[in-house]
Amino acid sequence: MTDRADETISWDEVRALVAARFPHGVIDRLGPVPAAELRHLRAPLRKLRTELVRELTAGDPGRYRAAYDQLAALQFAGILSAATPTEALDWLTSRRLLDVSWPLPGGGATSPDHHVVLRALLVPHRDAAFHRELAVRLAEWLPARGDANRWLIAHGLAVWSGAEVPTTDGYVIGWLREGGLMHYHHREIGEWFADQGLREPVPHHDSLLSWLRAQPRIGEFVRRLFEVPDVGTEFTDRYAAGHGPQNQWPTALTALAGEGLFDRAELIDLCLGLLLRGDRPGNLRGFLQLHTALALDAEEILARARDHVQLAVDGAPGAAKAAQKALGSVNARLPGDLLAELTAGVLARPEKALATAQLGQVEAALRRDPAAAEDLLPAAVTAFTHPAPAIQEQALRLVARYLPHVTPATAEAVRAAADGLGPALQRDARSLLALTAPSAGPSEDMPVVAAYGGPAQLPVPPADPLEAAERLSAVMAARLPDPGEFETVFAALVAEHHRDEAALRDALAPLAERRDRDPNRLLGIRSIEAALGCLLDALTGRANESDRHTATLLGLPAYVRTPAVAPALRIHEAARRITTAPVPFLLATPTAGDGTIDGAVLVERLTAYRNAGARPWPEDVAQALLRVAPHALAAVRTAAGGLGFDLPADPAPPAPQRFHVQSPFQPEPVGPHGRRPPTLPRIAPLPVDGAVVADADALAHTDDAAVPEGVTDLLQAVPDPTEHARFVGVPSLSSTELLHLAWLAPWHPEAVAAHGLPSVAFRADPSAPRGADPLLPRFAEAPGEFGPVSHLLLAYGLTATRAESRTAALDFLLTATARGRLRPEVLGEWLAALWRLSVVKPNRILPVLADAARSGAGPAVWATLAAVITEAADEPGRRALADVLALAAECAAAEGIRTTLPALDILAGSAAPGRVRTEAARLAKILTT
Repeated sequence: MTDRADETISWDEVRALVAARFPHGVIDRLGPVPAAELRHLRAPLRKLRTELVRELTAGDPGRYRAAYDQLAALQFAGILSAATPTEALDWLTSRRLLDVSWPLPGGGATSPDHHVVLRALLVPHRDAAFHRELAVRLAEWLPARGDANRWLIAHGLAVWSGAEVPTTDGYVIGWLREGGLMHYHHREIGEWFADQGLREPVPHHDSLLSWLRAQPRIGEFVRRLFEVPDVGTEFTDRYAAGHGPQNQWPTALTALAGEGLFDRAELIDLCLGLLLRGDRPGNLRGFLQLHTALALDAEEILARARDHVQLAVDGAPGAAKAAQKALGSVNARLPGDLLAELTAGVLARPEKALATAQLGQVEAALRRDPAAAEDLLPAAVTAFTHPAPAIQEQALRLVARYLPHVTPATAEAVRAAADGLGPALQRDARSLLALTAPSAGPSEDMPVVAAYGGPAQLPVPPADPLEAAERLSAVMAARLPDPGEFETVFAALVAEHHRDEAALRDALAPLAERRDRDPNRLLGIRSIEAALGCLLDALTGRANESDRHTATLLGLPAYVRTPAVAPALRIHEAARRITTAPVPFLLATPTAGDGTIDGAVLVERLTAYRNAGARPWPEDVAQALLRVAPHALAAVRTAAGGLGFDLPADPAPPAPQRFHVQSPFQPEPVGPHGRRPPTLPRIAPLPVDGAVVADADALAHTDDAAVPEGVTDLLQAVPDPTEHARFVGVPSLSSTELLHLAWLAPWHPEAVAAHGLPSVAFRADPSAPRGADPLLPRFAEAPGEFGPVSHLLLAYGLTATRAESRTAALDFLLTATARGRLRPEVLGEWLAALWRLSVVKPNRILPVLADAARSGAGPAVWATLAAVITEAADEPGRRALADVLALAAECAAAEGIRTTLPALDILAGSAAPGRVRTEAARLAKILTT
């Protein structure tokens, strides 16, 4: 030790070192000193950590930076003064000290170097027992998803001390990622020790396989790879593939087993076991790559045939495909009962590719031995209920060919199973299987779409101020506040304030106090929660920012304006006026569960205003008029005039009739920053006057003269269909805004649809938000007539990326059908137009339409598909057209439809692909006989 190391180090000196901010200064001073001589520093260091963490949360940027810059030096002081591995672990893993930046002497900061941390732990006065225990404790601490920096320290301590650390999830993930770095010429910790002169040189590994061969506990770690979550995602490193098979985990593990360093049979069983247990698709993909790399031979497959059958029947799609392929390679040697079990199980799955391949395997087995039909045909008829008509047809023809080879009892069971075939194949089944012909016409037990029961009832208003406060709290906390509950609570707050202001203030006081303590109280000004917070402030006598928020909402640039902010505007209006221009109640509160207001009730409310000497609030009365039926507005205006109220001009928004079509080959307008975005094919309504704003400056800025005055102006301005940003989530309407948009103008669904269309169209994009589309089911209840924009909205909903949003579109379709508001031919024309632009994906819309047909909307689905077929007939080679024809045939047969469809003559011609010709001919036959 140096003379300085023998000196007693005072707390003042250490505090000055920490305040100086530089970790190396602390290391140089405290590193040579045994921890026992630093015991007097431990309590002050812990206290200082508490003080600095408190400074980080003070909300002052200057104090935050001053405290943050000291954390790295503080951490080293704590580590070097720790008496036990437990104390050292506390300093290494303290949440606020993890990976803090290291200030630089010349200014700025750098990322922490954890090799320096490791070196600080290896000071000579620390013994091997200390290092072994700390390595074990740190390995146990590692989070399950891994922590590369702490893993480096734990691994370095283990290599240094010879500790046998536990194979925790976090440690195994770190080990796995360490191996994955070898193809980057990574130098592992033993080489670093040698570079530092701490240990003798060790061999360098230039590949993953070479590194695995040298691992002392390889068997233990490989077994844990099949137990630790998300290992498979590490197997699929796309960069490793460019460095050869010796650097890819699946092939390296296979090679390891081939060299006898790990038992191959055990590796196969571990892989199959994980695939059978199932996991996330991304994780399974890595183990499927391992299964492929293992390339099981026939004997290995047969020894595990039952596991492969179970995997093909119950496994994830990719795993089932791999298992089916493996079993197909030993088809000739597979026991008959196992092949029958495999066939029945796979054909019960919905995947078309699996079913096609399985029926091919059955046919191959029957060609070898027709007598096997006795066991295989009862399994093959499982495909009669498959959702894909093409699979049903393939199974029907296969069964018909080999039916003579089974006993009469089996033949009778096969014929009975034919009832499960779709209606379009029943005619073929009667011919091929010699079935008795049923009576003509649609089945009497065909489902009928349920009668529309009307919208839900509005919630009962709160009985007193306390209940109003409780329900306000619930609305503000709700992830998706119900429009009916919001309107009821909003109305109650205004009414209770007029009735007894003091009682309402007392009831709301606890909620206002909680909001003051909420660190997230300043939310986006467009949100209902933030607006209600301003109203809460106004009702409890506090200052609020509603004036500023209103100006901001109305002054947004044109390309991000939206009438979806109407609820927030109305709330801010109440917050601004409730004390200076009080009213007895709101005019715009709906009287029905579809967001509408009875005109007579609105007249009664205006009469009460006149008697109370109150004047309507502008946004409130504008919203009320938008909720009154157009045919009742004249009477309302006449009555209002007699009461002395001058209502605003006709708020009826435009109903667009013309549309902009953005083809894939048409460039987008230049954006506000001078860049031209990539073309996004779409169809969207044009403003009624046909004007299109495409100038970048006009998109980016707003003229003061063009600032809208309120809800009505926002609704009147149909979104510009050439604005690319609107269709990729700008402005991004929240689920709450979309849900409430339907109630903005329930008698004018075309205008509402025009404003909601960009958000619904965005859900066809893979980056669309999760969760069901909240607009469509509520929109379907609108009392106004659905025109072309509403049907375009539904068409976009049907092609959404996520299944839950397509289910919302199905609800819309069924509700509109039950109400007699759906025009199927218009929907079909829009679907065909979007299909032509490659916006519609048939594999998304056809299952939804099939569900609608099974739910009783068969005639509507048929009419929709007939329009699609008519529009698509000029492109007979369009992908999935045969599937459209097949579903149309199902609907026509089920509903007993007899008509002509001229487009079928074109599609049955020689220019069409074979399956299109077959399906077109079948549909034509169903329609005409």
